[in-house]
Amino acid sequence: MIDNILKVADLYAQGIKHVEKRRAQWVAKHDELETHLKQIAATLNEKAEYKQGFFVDKLHAYNEDMNGSCAGMPSLTLRSGDMPMLMTFRNAMGERKEYTEAGFQISFNPTITGQVIVLLFPHQSDLSKPTNQYMTLAVIDEPGNITMDVIDEIIAKGMETAFYSSFTGMSEQNAPDGDTSADQQQQAPHAHNPIGFKRYETTEKVQ
Repeated sequence: MIDNILKVADLYAQGIKHVEKRRAQWVAKHDELETHLKQIAATLNEKAEYKQGFFVDKLHAYNEDMNGSCAGMPSLTLRSGDMPMLMTFRNAMGERKEYTEAGFQISFNPTITGQVIVLLFPHQSDLSKPTNQYMTLAVIDEPGNITMDVIDEIIAKGMETAFYSSFTGMSEQNAPDGDTSADQQQQAPHAHNPIGFKRYETTEKVQ
């Protein structure tokens, strides 16, 4: 009987070895991924028709209690810049207000188990908050097996979903050939409610 108990106890040793292995894989792999994400950002900044700006950030796990970071758990984020929402409000005092929409973020985050979770933080603005603050795009069990082809698929999926969370895409339907059936509308990954404003009757000339 004691042998069975010992086998169970040894699961801890096996588990910690697997965690350490996955963490080491990520530390070794993240440099290659950072280079690849920067190449994606550079290509988008050069060739994309609309250039809101694309950037790559490298961060580390942070402990607020002692203001310390963990060098062994770096995260990488591909993000887009803010976009103007093409509205300008003016009043009789000459004051003006414009709105912008924050860019999306696709973040590769190592976890305490050694896995890497890929999160999408959608567009948001003061006018429209996403119903979900983030969504999971992928969970990578073995970071050492990551290929850049898989990364490209994750980025493409994340950017398409982000588009539908933006004011530029929230009224578009994710359907081929303009199909706007009820089923297709339900499948479209809209993350916001429609934006509207109060109406004010005025005789003032609108500039």
